[in-house]
Amino acid sequence: MKIATFVKHVPVSAVTPKISASRDRIEDENLAHEVNETDLYAIEEAVHQRTQHQGSAIAITIGVPRAKEALHVAYARGVDQAIHVVDDTHRGGNSVVSAAAAAAVVKDLNCDAIFTGIQADDDLLGGFGIALAESLGLPVVTAVTGITFDPANKRATVIRELGAGFKEELEVDLPCVFTIQFGIRPVRYLPVMAVVKARTKKIDALSLDSLNLAVDAESAKRKLRVLEFARPESRGKCEMIEGEAADAVKQLVEALVQRGVI
Repeated sequence: MKIATFVKHVPVSAVTPKISASRDRIEDENLAHEVNETDLYAIEEAVHQRTQHQGSAIAITIGVPRAKEALHVAYARGVDQAIHVVDDTHRGGNSVVSAAAAAAVVKDLNCDAIFTGIQADDDLLGGFGIALAESLGLPVVTAVTGITFDPANKRATVIRELGAGFKEELEVDLPCVFTIQFGIRPVRYLPVMAVVKARTKKIDALSLDSLNLAVDAESAKRKLRVLEFARPESRGKCEMIEGEAADAVKQLVEALVQRGVI
């Protein structure tokens, strides 16, 4: 059984991003980056299923040269092969463009299943996996929390989240795209030395231009465009009241009286 899993290298969420002068992108060139969180769960599931069914797991990323760091992590977690579509111009920052590039890479791999994280931490759109399935003409199951594969019959039984605590069980034909939800299985602790050793493993590099997406990429960019990034507006200050309960209540009442609330 062959599984492809897509990983994205995203800015660390703890840092404050800088909006570009044009206000249509985040200047992330000098920010620390890490593997997108739900992509870690997708990697874990891919490696688990590969082991269960004696197959292979392939990690793929689309991004600038430094994005190969995400593939080092994927190797350290147990994938068998890594492919980097090098996107020097940030065109892959658009999930529709990324999906077109991803489809061009994966269509000849003859995969039984394709995993993505349910969403990327840097845009929260959740559109990549769905757009990828559309580009490939494959079914897609989103928010997946459990998968049982039947490779002999090219079928899978899938559990997916519906929200409000509800879940749904589906049967789907393979190949299929699955967007993996948080917590499908534990993300293992990864020793630093495992990543260091993974740096010696081969990464197959492709250029975005070699995929012949020039026309499709321009068309895709028109379908999904970022108009503007904006910071949250300040809505006033917050005053914290500390101390024992009785003292805190007294301070609260005094503050409300001073402000004419009571």
